[in-house]
Amino acid sequence: GVCCVQKRPEFSGDWLLDGTGQAFGRVELVPAMLDAQPTKLVPHAGASSRCASADADPSEEIAWQIAVDRRQQSHEAASLLPVLYDIRPQAPDKSPHTSTAVHRRTQATRRLASFVKPQTVSAQERLRSYIESLQQLSADSEGIAKVFEVFEDYLNVYLVTEQCTGGTMYERILDRQYFTEQESSVLVKHMLEALLHLHERHLYHGSLSAESFRFLSDAPHAPLKLVDFGIELKAHRWDAAEYVTGGPDMQNPKCPHFYETCRLVFCAPELAPPHQAKKKLGRVSHSVPLPLAADLSDQVEAQPDSEANCQGLLDSELLADVIDEHMEWFNEQQDGGQATSDYSQKSAAADIWSIGAIAFLLLCGYPPFFAPSRNTIIGRIHRGEVSFDPPFWSKISEEAKSFVSSCLQLSCWDRPSVAEALKHPWIQRLADSSPSGSMFASFMLNLRRFYRTAVIETYTSNMLAARFRREDMHDFLRRCREIDMCGNGFFTASDLKHVLAALGHAHVSEAIADRFLRSLRHPGESYIDYIAMLDAVYLRQRRIFEEDLWRNFQRVCHSAGRVGAGNVGRLHLNELSMIFGDPVIMALLMREIPQSSGVEEVAVFQRLQAAIRQHCAARHTSHIEFRALSALLLRNLRVYTIPRGLAGMLGGSELEVVDTVSTVL
Repeated sequence: GVCCVQKRPEFSGDWLLDGTGQAFGRVELVPAMLDAQPTKLVPHAGASSRCASADADPSEEIAWQIAVDRRQQSHEAASLLPVLYDIRPQAPDKSPHTSTAVHRRTQATRRLASFVKPQTVSAQERLRSYIESLQQLSADSEGIAKVFEVFEDYLNVYLVTEQCTGGTMYERILDRQYFTEQESSVLVKHMLEALLHLHERHLYHGSLSAESFRFLSDAPHAPLKLVDFGIELKAHRWDAAEYVTGGPDMQNPKCPHFYETCRLVFCAPELAPPHQAKKKLGRVSHSVPLPLAADLSDQVEAQPDSEANCQGLLDSELLADVIDEHMEWFNEQQDGGQATSDYSQKSAAADIWSIGAIAFLLLCGYPPFFAPSRNTIIGRIHRGEVSFDPPFWSKISEEAKSFVSSCLQLSCWDRPSVAEALKHPWIQRLADSSPSGSMFASFMLNLRRFYRTAVIETYTSNMLAARFRREDMHDFLRRCREIDMCGNGFFTASDLKHVLAALGHAHVSEAIADRFLRSLRHPGESYIDYIAMLDAVYLRQRRIFEEDLWRNFQRVCHSAGRVGAGNVGRLHLNELSMIFGDPVIMALLMREIPQSSGVEEVAVFQRLQAAIRQHCAARHTSHIEFRALSALLLRNLRVYTIPRGLAGMLGGSELEVVDTVSTVL
């Protein structure tokens, strides 16, 4: 069947406002049930006869009748999520912003993933169109996790998808302790077949990694499914395409996985961040907070007309990317979603590159461009350096090397399409010419080491994002640089464990030792880029702050009776005291001020209110949108000047705590 129909406890609660004044209805997944329009469910040709058939799936028929009779829309109000589902957070070593959702009536277990919506209206329309296409596609494809429901609010989009409990390829292979080249070929074929369905409908991922795929169950022959769809990167690029200057940087996506080396390593060169010349790290000072890369990024965003942004106008690659994004959207509209531009081929080629990098990993146990530091990985990706080093590749067939080499061509125009890759002899004959027997013992050692590094990166970033204050991040960076005597920007996982223990995070340190270093034993060390890790922590923290602020913003507005459609996500200047008078919101804001001990809330409120009024005056408006409010608050809180009196008590002159963002950006 397609999916279980999950009826509401009471239909009277179906038509709830999403906060924009529109009533959202329920989407039950039915193949080909949606048309290209992003807001309505329209009968698909042949649907009536299908539902009328005696052999029709009852769940499909019921879902169709609900959709037609009630003229439901394609997204529901996010406020219904906790009503319908019991939301259970994921373990800290899993992907952030995902959780397990258990339906309260049927006890069906689903995967819930949330994504920040793009800011511009056109980008949001593209996102809705993309998600609806995924819904149609996932209903018919066995290689793609089914998208059951979509929820939306002012800030986020939530996807309720099929829960794949069989683990990643890493986990399945390491559990078996036996893996052959033929099995590698089978896995790559399954990944290509899933992508074929995407590409045939002119849909592309863009940021595939080995963790993008999971097995449906623990059964020995469970299907391998694509479980993430590259939405985070797409939303960023669609937003960035609306700006030439002063907006998001298209070439430096603010996506946490671009700062996790074990995921970045699979990215295609045309989508990878630019390589930066190595900068020598200065001496460690114990009196002045070390600037974080993230902080510097915030300063650039705060000055949209700065010289750096003006120089960006002359960046031919950036302009070409912006033009390509607009042309793709134009072609989709002109061709009814059948984009035929060169940009589509470029996007498809990026997925092929990632498949080639994953195939490389499945043949030798390590990815092709891996290095201890993020910047070195980026440099290797842009150079396209691929080598089949002995002895790791001495038992691998020439056909396998040929397949990998064809996928990892530096020019996107030289790579095969998915259909062509499926016709490669290594895929068609499932590596029948390869030597029999398991891979070398070095394969398991390499894979265990790489997987261990990946889970330590994710676990530590998630834990620190939830626990670190701004001053903790500066202390962490200082300690890391004290250990990193050569200024490489990375150190071992054992060094990371000692730094965390010294900073009072013994439970995190012990978890790294018990859960990863001991359970995934390897004679070699795992290397961690601590600067990239801090960037990932910062980006996670920024999203946590925005979501916490939004949740409390909604609560305060609802308590004040502001529930009208025109009020959602907007605040009048006369209502500032309503927001800043809430103790929960003020506690949230005070947490973002480095060294906030002794700082009075009244002084903070006055400064923030003045900054907001100045922002609105410059734009000749008396309202501020929530997104702008959130960004403005963060920017001012992290560049907060401590008054002289307090600075003197702390033993210094007037202090300005500069919060800089990730090196990332």
